[in-house]
Amino acid sequence: MHRLTYEECEQLIMAGAVTKPDADISGIGVILAFLISAYVSFAVVLGAYAFGVIEPELLSPADTRIMRIKSRIHRHPILHRVLQHTILVLSDQQIVTGIAIMAAGFVGLRNGETSVYHYQVVLYLAWLASSVHLSALTLLRPFMTTHPAVRAWRLGGMVVLFLMLVIGLVPTVSFDWGIINISEPGDTEISEDEPTGWGIPARCFWGRTYGDGVNNDAPIGYVLLLVSYIWKVGDMFASTRRLYGLGFRGPVVRGIEFVLSVPARRYRQTRRKRYLWWFRLLLVPSVPAIAMMEFLRSFSASLWISLWGLIFGTIQVVIPRQQNLLQTGSKEEEWGFSQLVALILLVQPLGAITEHIWIRHPQNEARNSIGEASFLDENERVQNQSLADNNLGPSRKDNSALIEVLGRVKSSRGPGMSTRLDSNIAEIVLSSKVGVVLLLLIQLTLVGGTSVILLFDAWSVGSVRGQNWQWAVTALIFYVGSSWLATLFASPFSRLGKDYRHQNGVDHTTSEANLYQEHDTKSQELGET
Repeated sequence: MHRLTYEECEQLIMAGAVTKPDADISGIGVILAFLISAYVSFAVVLGAYAFGVIEPELLSPADTRIMRIKSRIHRHPILHRVLQHTILVLSDQQIVTGIAIMAAGFVGLRNGETSVYHYQVVLYLAWLASSVHLSALTLLRPFMTTHPAVRAWRLGGMVVLFLMLVIGLVPTVSFDWGIINISEPGDTEISEDEPTGWGIPARCFWGRTYGDGVNNDAPIGYVLLLVSYIWKVGDMFASTRRLYGLGFRGPVVRGIEFVLSVPARRYRQTRRKRYLWWFRLLLVPSVPAIAMMEFLRSFSASLWISLWGLIFGTIQVVIPRQQNLLQTGSKEEEWGFSQLVALILLVQPLGAITEHIWIRHPQNEARNSIGEASFLDENERVQNQSLADNNLGPSRKDNSALIEVLGRVKSSRGPGMSTRLDSNIAEIVLSSKVGVVLLLLIQLTLVGGTSVILLFDAWSVGSVRGQNWQWAVTALIFYVGSSWLATLFASPFSRLGKDYRHQNGVDHTTSEANLYQEHDTKSQELGET
């Protein structure tokens, strides 16, 4: 094994190399096997969510109120059982194949035989497998909770694949990675015998960035990988979910409540319009922040992460393969033994799925399988529901304005009594038209921003690198600006910023004493409880 020197690699980067075919990595059968498995897995998870074949504890208020998703597992217990085992089998296949192909990539990287092109294929096949596996595990969380042994080895596989991806991304941080022609970056045409950047040994980029430095998009890849894994792995345990609620979400919501309650109480005491407008201006950054936190709690957010990873990984595999087809197609387009084996292995999960469909289980057993996943964790769901339900403020049927609710809150309320009231702001935001608009705006921003980023990425593969972060920042600025404007102009006509003295044509000032007394009574009852 010849160890390439820095000078040799630098010459190769400037001159390029002809890409040699490797059907075991980027053959047509191998690529199709990975893509079919990944897309079928995502389609099953998406279908389970869209048709409500999902445990109610996985659905947040944003899912049930905005996306109109309702759990129907008790109406379709057999379908739920079949989908559960289908997703379990497919997710296992994703984690195993992801680890296997990354291991093969590391072997080729070490001996210097794997080119930039083939290492790119290896890395992003594992990336898209990882993305789909994360959403599958999210849907299987109730099942994993009641089967800790099943959860343990799958989490172990996730950790292994995560570490492999973190290490595997190291060569790609160079700005010169995957550039077809360094001297003419805009030239993406590849002839049959033309040396290109795809044919350079990937080992040349291990720990080396050369003159052009680090790719600007490299930190984004690491951040997305780290956040998605911490988010989804932490979501598997009740303790980490509780820690997030008490350590991050709770303090943020309480801080927003405290800031908004200052002008609300002043307005209640003085009836001066300036405090009403002060309150409305503070709503501008506060309401979009709450809407974003509620979206991140939803199952649809997990689907967005998986979809982005799936499409991004597909682009990074399919387009380089198409660019190198003239040099590698003679071998990688042939249907040899390894290509047929890769596709035939897809029959294995199909057989396991068919087994669960054909075997008839008693109705009680099917319901018990749901019960294991949905009811044994009842204590945690009761605690979560107590945070979502508002026992101190207005009920869900109450249309009280937000300034009225916060104006009744006593400033002397202790921190121990604020937990249940904190969720009241989120309840009111989600039940308001402004909240609905903001959550839909998040979806619109994701659709537009993701489409632009992925289209630019598809266009720039092999020629331009390090520019995706600009589109990501643009999408973020668009959401912040549009959500703030929507809140500013719409909140005065919504219960979020409406003057409650004229709400529904009724002067509420005469009943404030009774409302305040009612709030005190409920506070005392909760304290005694």
